[in-house]
Amino acid sequence: MSIITQLVILTLLLLLVNADQYCDNLLKRYTDDCVTIKNCCELRRVLPNRATSGVYKMKTNAVGTYTTTDVYCDMITDGGGWIVIQRNRNNSRLSFNRFWKSYEDGFGDLNDDFWAGLKLVHILTQTGQWELRMDIQKADNTWTYLHYNHFIIGSASQEYRLTVGEFTGKTYNYFSHHNGLKFSTTNNDNDHSPGNCASYHRSGWWYHFCHHINLNEVPLT
Repeated sequence: MSIITQLVILTLLLLLVNADQYCDNLLKRYTDDCVTIKNCCELRRVLPNRATSGVYKMKTNAVGTYTTTDVYCDMITDGGGWIVIQRNRNNSRLSFNRFWKSYEDGFGDLNDDFWAGLKLVHILTQTGQWELRMDIQKADNTWTYLHYNHFIIGSASQEYRLTVGEFTGKTYNYFSHHNGLKFSTTNNDNDHSPGNCASYHRSGWWYHFCHHINLNEVPLT
């Protein structure tokens, strides 16, 4: 078993935080009856003493149209204010072996294991400056993380192409090898290999030949 497989078979969190100045320039006051947020960072600022990790309603803006969607806010990791966009534990009952539309729309339970959806992450990362953090529990039960100071997911017409910036973290910079790659699923193969990486690894991901890290993979037995 390779080192990276050992790193990702246990509890995983894929986190996203808005790092623009909106957090320091709030446009609206919130009360107990009004907790629709623009991002989890805003929630941390507005309700510093009452904001706990959990599911909140968030406004998103897709082509000038505002909609509301549920997101999970992590208010603990690295100061809090993170939108969790993926959680996959080694004992998960949730299958990540899904087709393209499912990965676009998202699946799972926000209070358990889930994938937030490529459409949502694309909408979020089109404005402002976003950071990406991956928290990984290793086989020895210790934790490590990868952090990128810039993160964008392209549009559907771009096959949700990945862009990540400068890396910091406590492990090797695995994810930068996936920079610039399109997303792949079993029924929409965009990898660079002669086969179908998504089919072989039973999960959608940004594949090359096939991957250096894959947080959606179901470990082969």
